[in-house]
Amino acid sequence: MKISFTDCFDAIHMLDRHISNLTTFNKKALYPLTFIKSCLDLRVGVLTLREKWKKIGSTYSVQFVGNWDHEEGLIFVSENLVPSTALMEALKKIDIGEVLVQDGYVLCCRYTCTGFYRVTEIGCDVSILKGVEDLFLLNGPEITRDFDLLIEDVKLPCISETNQVLGNHIFIAHNVSMECATLNSLHGPIYIDEGVTIMEGAHLRGPLYLGRGSVVKMGTTIYGNVSVGEQAVVGGEIGNSVIGDFSAKGHHGYLGCSVIGDWCNLGAGTSNSNLKNNLKTVAIYDYALNRDRDTGLLKCGSFIGDYTRIGINSALNTGTVIGLASMLADTSFYAKFVPSFAWVFGGRTETYEFDKFIAYLEALYASKGKVLTEQIKDKLIQLNKKYN
Repeated sequence: MKISFTDCFDAIHMLDRHISNLTTFNKKALYPLTFIKSCLDLRVGVLTLREKWKKIGSTYSVQFVGNWDHEEGLIFVSENLVPSTALMEALKKIDIGEVLVQDGYVLCCRYTCTGFYRVTEIGCDVSILKGVEDLFLLNGPEITRDFDLLIEDVKLPCISETNQVLGNHIFIAHNVSMECATLNSLHGPIYIDEGVTIMEGAHLRGPLYLGRGSVVKMGTTIYGNVSVGEQAVVGGEIGNSVIGDFSAKGHHGYLGCSVIGDWCNLGAGTSNSNLKNNLKTVAIYDYALNRDRDTGLLKCGSFIGDYTRIGINSALNTGTVIGLASMLADTSFYAKFVPSFAWVFGGRTETYEFDKFIAYLEALYASKGKVLTEQIKDKLIQLNKKYN
């Protein structure tokens, strides 16, 4: 079985006019989190979508094809789908010229040279990242699913007696440092990756994933449904959130129902609101629609693109969306939408000087023993030209 991924079926003209009324994925729907990276590299649970496909696909002899060469029978899958064994079974059975949909939303199709397709409602429930809020909404269930996918036999290793452990649905990798912490897996699994440091007084409740080399600081409270990326640093209160690789929310303050990109920093005392005072549903800015969209959620926090920094004692309103590569340094509530490459200070929003930003970014990468690649620089240059 050969699979190729796409973010928009219409863009490669696979779907004819007879089914053009169907909805297809637009990568902008997941901005600002997919400005730099592919949707496949978003983490939902323990694994990224790409990692999930490889792990599940290995048992189905899947070949992932990068380039489309008009091959009859090649299966195209929308890259915002969360893979599962049920989805893989459906892909095994898809016929040439068949389009699988879920409530009018195109999931995948098997290419035919004839150009004629027929639509079939898929026979299983498929999780889909239709908007940025789905990243935190699906995170808890996906941590549980990934835990069961990765861990066949849970054997809690010998850990220090200073720790309090509730439940046994816990995996702890090698070289984990942990003292005087509370781990509660009665409500969901806890997966602690290699090289994690958990300082004294941390209270951790599953479902929870702590990425490789991440740090949980003293007194941190994590309420569950949380994924923390590689070498990220977390502190304060966190719930129902995804924090990207190399990002830092290392001090007191609350983060809830939110998604933070890679290489971000939230200054000490930064907190976000995730519930409106009038208890109405939360609207957020949607890049694909170029306007606000009602999420239908009572609780919805903040969504922050890669490389953005937020100063100390900042306040983020309910449903705030902040682009990538921005610097926010006010202490009052920010606007609910802050564009990319913005410098916010003293009640003003200006354009972040690009050379100054790149110099900062190179120093940031070096501080983590990484090198800012020319490929990433080129992407940032193109984005800066587009949005400024």
